Amino acid sequence: MCISALSLLQNGKLPRVFSPELTDEVFNGVAPRQFVKDLRSGLDALGIYELAKKLPCLVHLFTPGAQHPLTVKQITHLLQPQFSPNGSNRRKIESGMFANFIKYMREVASGRRGAVTLQNILQFVTGADEEPVLGYAIKPSIEFALTATSYLPTSNTCINKLNLFIPENGDDVPTTEILFGLFDYSFSNNYFGLQ
Repeated sequence: MCISALSLLQNGKLPRVFSPELTDEVFNGVAPRQFVKDLRSGLDALGIYELAKKLPCLVHLFTPGAQHPLTVKQITHLLQPQFSPNGSNRRKIESGMFANFIKYMREVASGRRGAVTLQNILQFVTGADEEPVLGYAIKPSIEFALTATSYLPTSNTCINKLNLFIPENGDDVPTTEILFGLFDYSFSNNYFGLQ
């Protein structure tokens, strides 16, 4: 239980493993069973049990709730593009690539990209498939880099940055079919994002 407490304190993935009945027994039970006492002890090792007693609204973090699926709007709000200045030639190319990425995410959300989900994209960029309760310490972003060889997206999960590649020297962007295939390949293989 110490691991769950650490995860919660470090703004990690929520430890939603308790049933509502078990949650009630852990935080409100008068004569809890021995394993529940052990759970309390683990939570209290870092002060979580005592904190939840003083702030009962924290208890809901431990119960499984209805998962709210990630939407295109949410992920677009989370991943802020870092564009070049307005009016520059590069900005026009970046805007085109970003528009392709938005179109791709809409296809993912509608289930037209196979097994790739919006959670896969978020995990590729940040290392987690859901936004932490307290938000991100480092705001996720999209940067546009010049490429001479590949349009395969990469990311740096330590700084929550997605790298989308744009052509250099006036080269053409690959067709939507090829570009989306590269996106599928990257977002379905997490090792590309864990740099």
